[in-house]
Amino acid sequence: MIRTVADLLSGILRDELPKLDNSPVKHAPTIGDMYEGLSSELLSRALPDGLGLRVVSGFARDGRGRLSGQLDCMVVRGEGEKLPYTESYMWHVKDVIAVVEVKKNLHSAELRDAFAHLKTVGEIEHSYYQSGDEELDDPDRDMAPSARTFAEMTGRIAWDAEGPAALPLEEEAVFHTLLLEQVSAIRVILGMHGFKSERAFRSSMIDYLERNIGNNGFGPTSFPQLIISGGYSLVKTNGRPFMVPLVDGWWPFYFSTPENPLRLLLEFIWTRLDEMYGFGRAFWGEDLEMEVGRALLSFRAGRVDGRAGWQVKVHDADDEALNGIPVAEQWSPEFVGEEEFVLLTRLCQGKEVRFDDPKMLSWLESRGVELNDVRNRLLKTRLVASSGQDLRLITKKCQLAILPTGEYVAAENSTGRLDRWISRRIESLRKGASNEGLA
Repeated sequence: MIRTVADLLSGILRDELPKLDNSPVKHAPTIGDMYEGLSSELLSRALPDGLGLRVVSGFARDGRGRLSGQLDCMVVRGEGEKLPYTESYMWHVKDVIAVVEVKKNLHSAELRDAFAHLKTVGEIEHSYYQSGDEELDDPDRDMAPSARTFAEMTGRIAWDAEGPAALPLEEEAVFHTLLLEQVSAIRVILGMHGFKSERAFRSSMIDYLERNIGNNGFGPTSFPQLIISGGYSLVKTNGRPFMVPLVDGWWPFYFSTPENPLRLLLEFIWTRLDEMYGFGRAFWGEDLEMEVGRALLSFRAGRVDGRAGWQVKVHDADDEALNGIPVAEQWSPEFVGEEEFVLLTRLCQGKEVRFDDPKMLSWLESRGVELNDVRNRLLKTRLVASSGQDLRLITKKCQLAILPTGEYVAAENSTGRLDRWISRRIESLRKGASNEGLA
């Protein structure tokens, strides 16, 4: 479904954008209004019916009267305050789901301007969440998704029945960042036109970051979730929806892609709405294709001269290297060995898997399998994480299957993705067998 809607919105943009580009109007504010109006129309069409959501322009505010800068498009819920004699609103930041800063052209100067402008939303959010003036409990903002993302990224449970786990600095910083990302508004910079190459776009972001190394306001939460410049995008891997495991403590935090930018926008907004309201299996469609990101920035928390902060690593790549990376790949469940299948089955049945269990150790030894090898293979599935000597499921709905080929597979199946993949796989095997018979 998400691809269908993205294609529909892309068709609207393809038809309407040339009309704006060729308009004889030269008045800059009016030109800006036209592109913002088109963006609002696209966003409105992207929102599911029946949730009471709106797209407005105006300002985000906190409980103490602080305002953000003027915002082109806000996806909001609840009630706002219309400013007299205008079409603009003030909306409480807790009810702002997404913010989009619109640019006709997004190059280096516009990137810097939009980046700084969207940071004012983060400042308002920080003021609100730190104020303690209001009750922050929100039934639509269950923190379980952030804990699940953290477990997928690190293979470690962040907290359990006994309380928070003791985490190293780099992991603790990632966990707190994920929590902030979940409650903060999705921030998007939407450039209708922009850089002529993916590499030029990446270089502009690298240059901007290098000019601000050491300055406040350039940690992971300050970066927009999505920056679009024409046909290229920069994307944040905050687990909603895009997730990348840590690599030696480094968080591969930002990637670039030439994927349909409106599809990426839908992925971010629909993931947030799904976490808040729940859409069910049918909403996501087939969902058997995954974007492949081209790594741009990695972050790692550390201490320098006794001060905690973020270190950054740049992943540079020339045009040939970028073009050698596919835009997307087919999704596949985890293929596991028999021992992993047995242990995952135990977990799915609600039974314990403890690596200090003498019976389990004896069983693994009888099969000639090393404990650490099984443990590591299970953690690599991203279906489980460790809590002391325990392994625990971190999925919403883990399911396993034995294929007609005798292979074992396991996956998260809360959206029915594994069911659809198995159906395709069986159909492919049938076609292959039929073709062999004809030969």
